[in-house]
Amino acid sequence: MVMRWLECSGGNIHLVGPCPTCFEQGGGLIVGTVSSSYKGRITAKCFDCGEMQDYYVDAQEGKVWKLEEIEAKGLHVTE
Repeated sequence: MVMRWLECSGGNIHLVGPCPTCFEQGGGLIVGTVSSSYKGRITAKCFDCGEMQDYYVDAQEGKVWKLEEIEAKGLHVTE
């Protein structure tokens, strides 16, 4: 799966690529928009299934990481 960066004249960058949920069926298009200097989490929506996908992006470097939830258990420690 390849995500693409599309720069627009307004100074924004659009993240466009295949939806991980719809990819097996040959459909699904994920789109998200950030400013050209943005570094952080972005939530992109699929136009076909409507599912939201989370990514971490560094727009200045042109890098994208897919965020996936992991199970975590917390503990409150008192002294």
